[in-house]
Amino acid sequence: MSEELLQKEVPVPSISMMEQDAIGEVLNISMGSSATAVSSLLDRQVNISTPSVSVREFHTLDYSAMEPALIVKIEYVEGISGNNVMVFRQRDIQIILNLLMGNDDPPSDDFEFDELSMSAACEVMNQMMGAAATALSEFLNRVVNISTPTASVVTSEDSYRDAIGVQEGDEIVAVSFHIDIQDVMNSDFVSILTCSLAKEIVEQIMGNNQESLENIHAPAQPPAAVAAQEQSATSPQSAMQPPAAAAAPQPPVTQAAPPQPAMQQPAPAAMDMTAQQQAMQQVGMQPAYGMPPYGQMPYGYPMYPMPPYPQQAYGMQEPQPATQKPINVQNTQFPQFTVQQTDSPTSNANMDLLMGVSLDVSVEIGQTKRKIKDIIDFGQGTVIELNKQAGAPVDIVVNGRLLARGDVVVIDDNFGVRITEIVGTKELMESLKEDAV
Repeated sequence: MSEELLQKEVPVPSISMMEQDAIGEVLNISMGSSATAVSSLLDRQVNISTPSVSVREFHTLDYSAMEPALIVKIEYVEGISGNNVMVFRQRDIQIILNLLMGNDDPPSDDFEFDELSMSAACEVMNQMMGAAATALSEFLNRVVNISTPTASVVTSEDSYRDAIGVQEGDEIVAVSFHIDIQDVMNSDFVSILTCSLAKEIVEQIMGNNQESLENIHAPAQPPAAVAAQEQSATSPQSAMQPPAAAAAPQPPVTQAAPPQPAMQQPAPAAMDMTAQQQAMQQVGMQPAYGMPPYGQMPYGYPMYPMPPYPQQAYGMQEPQPATQKPINVQNTQFPQFTVQQTDSPTSNANMDLLMGVSLDVSVEIGQTKRKIKDIIDFGQGTVIELNKQAGAPVDIVVNGRLLARGDVVVIDDNFGVRITEIVGTKELMESLKEDAV
């Protein structure tokens, strides 16, 4: 159906295909928010399909399939400037208005848009396009506001031109959507933008993307800094690893350390010797003559067992256990509170002052609920049925709270009420005390 609304393409459009795709993406996100708003308003599922964007000259457009049509004009007043004209079928707007008033009946052929129905249509479009403007503002990263929508019935081709504000040879951006309302409507509508408005939206999108790219490339570091970071990142790993085994000559040892009964920290030199000894064993080397192998005691001394200790990284000290302090545990003692007397002269004075306050007393015969369409049809002579039987006591309401019930009487040509039941005196006094406090 959307292809039937548009005829031939302009040979060389002023907006490129990439810009048309950007416009379609923006309006797709905006109309998604509009569908959510209309769905909440009508209490039905609403789907708006992916748009079809086309750049054409105004005189090539054909909206005969939409007629009789209704035009809704929205003007952007902040963030961006320009007009957005929505073209709907009158039958579709009538269905939406019926759903808004709780009427599921199909639209009538003799329906005419009066001032009241036009106002209701503008309110629906205000909710719909307000949600779209909010989504557009988040997309453009700036505040976007619209004016109050205005609706008008299409009477001739001049109605489109006057609403859009273009001439016969001017180019416009026509975006067609498919709208589906659950179980009641499956139709199309068109959004018409001026090329200047479309260009402004695209430029702001491209500007935001350019700023994002600059922010991404700004913190790039030179190769030297990256190499320094890699070196600093690998240094802790190299410190945690023992020295690599190599066939290097062992350093001379001038004096053997006496045996220690208990060692608290491993000596780094001893760990180096053990590694070197393993390296020499791998290459077939023997320790120097007259000296015991590394890791062993000198000849003639017994080998004392060493206590186990955890292997730690070089240069790191083993944390010493903190001395625990004794914990003093006591029972909790709560203070004693005494009840204060409230019958003070000040309290009595406040109560006397409260007793002089005037309250609204109303008598309710009954209540009922009606739909908006029924209320609109109210006129002289309309009878409204209440949810209370004849002869039942009426409700006496004081300050918005039910106080008592009674019977209606006549006193000197005036109506009155004879109280037959007290309901909420205690609740009323408590509410008055709360208001006074």
